[in-house]
Amino acid sequence: MQALSFLVISPQTTKPLIDWSVPWMEVADIAIKLGLATVLAALLGWERGRADKPAGIRTMILISIGAATFAILGTRVIGQDMTSGAESIIRADPTRVLSYIISGVGFVGAGAILHSKKAVKGLTTAASIWVVAAIGAACGLGEYAVALVVFTVAFVSLWIPWVYYEITDADLPEPPKP
Repeated sequence: MQALSFLVISPQTTKPLIDWSVPWMEVADIAIKLGLATVLAALLGWERGRADKPAGIRTMILISIGAATFAILGTRVIGQDMTSGAESIIRADPTRVLSYIISGVGFVGAGAILHSKKAVKGLTTAASIWVVAAIGAACGLGEYAVALVVFTVAFVSLWIPWVYYEITDADLPEPPKP
């Protein structure tokens, strides 16, 4: 039994590895970032669902909080690297986190696009998914003004056709026949 003593995990051995004390202000900051990302994504998802499009509230929320979480984790890891004081082998680059969010969400958005003959469907939904990820990343980085402005522009641009057709009493255009 003496030979397996290195497998025993005790509070003394894990204390240097894991910092269990998290200041409540950090928890509140994370909750605000994720909360705003959730609310803004839910509103854009509601609009897509109202228009009977494939990506609705749940999808938009998950994309937004995913992007926000990666942005939060990226800044925390970079912050720990910068404050360690030691010369690190790993060079932290905050733009890498954002570039991976952009490319990863591109694959999700591509799944929303359907192409058949002369008709392309789902392009606006794919763009909405991309914008929701950007809003989530902005919230995760604490850039609330950017997130709110982008949300406002996106929401208004999604509602412009609806307002136009309501005001003019025109019928929505029919998609081309395949």
